[in-house]
Amino acid sequence: MTSHRIARATPRRDFTVDIEWADGSRSTADLKPAIARGGMLADLGEPAVFLRRMFVHAEGESLAWEIFGQFVDFHADNLWAISHAAPAAAE
Repeated sequence: MTSHRIARATPRRDFTVDIEWADGSRSTADLKPAIARGGMLADLGEPAVFLRRMFVHAEGESLAWEIFGQFVDFHADNLWAISHAAPAAAE
């Protein structure tokens, strides 16, 4: 079950996503660290894919990208956690 639902989302050139949640609040999820890990997410590192193939999926339960006929998605609760995490302390 999803605790958070996405109403709208806008991908940005810096590989972040501005999210409007179903409750009307807004936040920004930085997906650069996830993309940098590679694997199935590596193709999201291509700006044309990241910026043009994203959509809100499953009635706001996730954000998804269609990549070569497959879907890569981030669950709404995970995106909420990413977008509300405290920034790492500077060293």
